[in-house]
Amino acid sequence: MSLKLSEDLDVPTVISTYLAAKLGSEVDTILDCFTDDALVHDEGKDHLGRVAIRAWLGELASKYTLTYRVLGAHRWSATAPPTTAPTTAAALRVEVAGNFPGSPVVLHQHFSLAGDRIAALTICP
Repeated sequence: MSLKLSEDLDVPTVISTYLAAKLGSEVDTILDCFTDDALVHDEGKDHLGRVAIRAWLGELASKYTLTYRVLGAHRWSATAPPTTAPTTAAALRVEVAGNFPGSPVVLHQHFSLAGDRIAALTICP
């Protein structure tokens, strides 16, 4: 797996850590980026919690040889009701190439953060 990442990518640190850990297939580091009850939605399936996310990562590694190229990123902060605590989110456009039909594709990865961890990641076309 390889990842091309712009040095000036404006994303929260945890997302940079997540992306770099994906490059090195560092599963424990990837999992440390997520909250205990995080939700990942990818390929039409939900993976809830770190145990399920670990299984998702293993499934990806066993099925595909992938390369990633980050094409762009946008981040924002908002206040999440019913509290006034700020939430942070980021959306990335990522070109994914590999041994799957239709390669390469551009996917959107939407990250929702809780503090300094990823609470949700949605990956879609």
